[in-house]
Amino acid sequence: MTSESIFQQPSMSKKTNTHLALNLPQMLIDLSNDDPGFNRHLHIRTFRRGDTVADAESLQRQMFVLMKGRVYLVCTNNEGRRLVIATLEAGSVFGEGALNTTGEANVFAEAAEDTTTWSIPAAEARDMTIQYPILGWGMLQTYGRRLLQVENSLEDVAYKKLPERLASLLVDLGEGSDGTIQGVSHQALADRLGTYRETVSAILRDFKRRSLVTLGYRRIEIIDNETLKEVAGIWEW
Repeated sequence: MTSESIFQQPSMSKKTNTHLALNLPQMLIDLSNDDPGFNRHLHIRTFRRGDTVADAESLQRQMFVLMKGRVYLVCTNNEGRRLVIATLEAGSVFGEGALNTTGEANVFAEAAEDTTTWSIPAAEARDMTIQYPILGWGMLQTYGRRLLQVENSLEDVAYKKLPERLASLLVDLGEGSDGTIQGVSHQALADRLGTYRETVSAILRDFKRRSLVTLGYRRIEIIDNETLKEVAGIWEW
């Protein structure tokens, strides 16, 4: 999908308590091995980056457990413009159908990278969350982190200008990869920040002019991380 975003994507640079969530996939694998009944209604699927993991209807009819990879929850408006409203990490449990609630008609889940999910039909998922409380616990953890992302997003929109938010996102994406960000287009950055691709491209060109980054096709290399952190308003004491 190539249409534009319209709002702000929550910054993942804020620290969240993901330690327990990251253990959830292994805990569920152990449970699946120990209790064959757990597998009765389980469906396992894999997705490549950019694939639709679940459309709006599927999110209302199934519970999903993200076993591997990352997933974006994406909202679109009537013009087809995109907004990434949440980034889900491995261990997340999502799908409004499992709670017998009505989800947004224009929200779907998209694989941010190669992804593996377990899914359970909503009717069975409600019973299974009672029989296996770890599923309900995982969903509560997921919704808590999504709420924190929204709060961080509102804070960034209120107090930071777009160059600061883009710099913060680049610092976040460059962590753990020696400052090299691969496979991320200007459109994808715009979707994360809630702006237009042309705006992101203009800011990146300015960062390049200031010798903060170098640019290539779906490749951004951070060459002055400390100054980029200053632009982002990230201070380490």
